[in-house]
Amino acid sequence: MTQSAAIVSLGCPKNTVESENMLGVLKNGGFNIVNDISAADIIIIHTCSFIKAARDESERCIKKALAVKNKRNSKVFVTGCLPQFLKDEILKLFPKVDGYLGTGGLNNISDLISNKTESAICEAGGLNEYKTRILSSPLPYAYLKIAEGCDHRCSFCIIPELRGKYKSRNIVSIVEEARALAQAGVKELIIIAQDTTSFGVDVYGSFALGKLLSKLAEIKEFKWLRLMYAYPSSVNEELLEVMKEYQNICSYIDMPVQHISKKVLSAMKRPLNAAFAVKKIKSKIPDIVLRTSLITGFPGETDKDVKELINFIKDGWFGYAGVFEYCDNEKASSYKLKNKVMPEIAKERKILIENAQYEVFKSQISKMKNAQTQILAENCIKDGDFYKITGRTYFQSPEIDGNTILKSANPLKTGEFYNVKIKGNRGYNITAQQYAPFKAVRSEYR
Repeated sequence: MTQSAAIVSLGCPKNTVESENMLGVLKNGGFNIVNDISAADIIIIHTCSFIKAARDESERCIKKALAVKNKRNSKVFVTGCLPQFLKDEILKLFPKVDGYLGTGGLNNISDLISNKTESAICEAGGLNEYKTRILSSPLPYAYLKIAEGCDHRCSFCIIPELRGKYKSRNIVSIVEEARALAQAGVKELIIIAQDTTSFGVDVYGSFALGKLLSKLAEIKEFKWLRLMYAYPSSVNEELLEVMKEYQNICSYIDMPVQHISKKVLSAMKRPLNAAFAVKKIKSKIPDIVLRTSLITGFPGETDKDVKELINFIKDGWFGYAGVFEYCDNEKASSYKLKNKVMPEIAKERKILIENAQYEVFKSQISKMKNAQTQILAENCIKDGDFYKITGRTYFQSPEIDGNTILKSANPLKTGEFYNVKIKGNRGYNITAQQYAPFKAVRSEYR
């Protein structure tokens, strides 16, 4: 009898890609794929453990899966970062888990379930080359992972321990996967890795993301290409020139800078040129929208450092910023730093920074009132006499940047691009209205 299998994917989009690859491995292994763990014979929890909140979420999901196991005699397997982080401790925490795999052993999932291999904390890594990938969502976008691991040694980060050294994929392999996604109907391709802009250094001897993007941009089915997880010190001239050249490369970069204060950046072991990198990108592509990530409450951070960061934000360099409170991790080198910041102070600073960025966002959207742009429609539901449309502009990344919302007298097709006028904002959601001719159009948004 064919067994059913379900995967719960936790954490970032990189984990999502790995889960989709594991679904392909399972399907090739003869398993029937289902979406509901309560109906699955095999339950896989693909975990994240980058920060304590992620580890807590992973542990909650494991407990939920074990509760299902008690009811219907399912088998539960745990994969990814949490077992890599905990090592042998995972069996002490969850003795009823049927097996586990670390980040470097995900290709062995079918063999683990079939008892052809034992549980193992393998060499750190990840599913870097796809064989058969099953998209977990019908949405018109997909993530494309171009590398695994990281060679940077940020003092607060344990990614190198969880994922190993940086390893770029081969351009030919990446383009092959991209073409398969295009044939599957993907309209927006989102480029990801722990560090996308270092792509190629280990394989080709130089930064090669510009070369890769130019090849991906020539796949006509992709109306939008979006770049995430750029590293400040490796955003080079070639990359920016390629972004300017191709209209289907979104004028958008996600580049975590973590802070602006050089004193804090030095303690973080991050590039000290964060502000310079931001300004360089803006000088080359003035209309670009930058998203960043910031950490408050890092050991040694002072009110002066926070003020410097807020002043930089108020100058309007960023369109969006995710702000996170520093969390001690005994396996990270920052754990040993002195002058710890109290959690309540870190939280207060987080709120101050978020408020500053939100005021910038509101000002930017106000200046765009009545500007014409396009949305990629992702949802259309009947709302009284109208249809409520939810979509995104080129400067809104899925799940993190809010949506663009409008009403239409007629239903719109999801996965298509439409012309809209920006009217304002409600929180980080943008309000818009249709303008004639209102039909699916090519994505010319600059």
